[in-house]
Amino acid sequence: MTTQEKYDSLLNEAKIMYALGHDNKYIEFQFADKGVDDQTIDKIVHEISALRKHSKKTRGKKLVIYGLSFLAVAFIFTLLSYNSESPARFVLWGLAISGVTTLIKGLTDIIGL
Repeated sequence: MTTQEKYDSLLNEAKIMYALGHDNKYIEFQFADKGVDDQTIDKIVHEISALRKHSKKTRGKKLVIYGLSFLAVAFIFTLLSYNSESPARFVLWGLAISGVTTLIKGLTDIIGL
């Protein structure tokens, strides 16, 4: 087995561990127990970290879209029911607050906080 094939095999194994929900330290320890050298472990963990950041940004973009959608719906229905004394306005406030919190969570995921 060539060096590149061995690295690809270890990277695939690390991706499986990542998909199972294990953190970077767990992956490091598993490879260290197998006797993998430190440079290869660092390289693999760096790639897994990049994969984590990418998936977090993707989730953040979805949350921003959902948050803005919640805010738009709440705003439109608030305008439509402004003069009526409907108790639905309290539900609309809840929808607007949910939209704001979802939007903030999405922005923090995108920024990387």
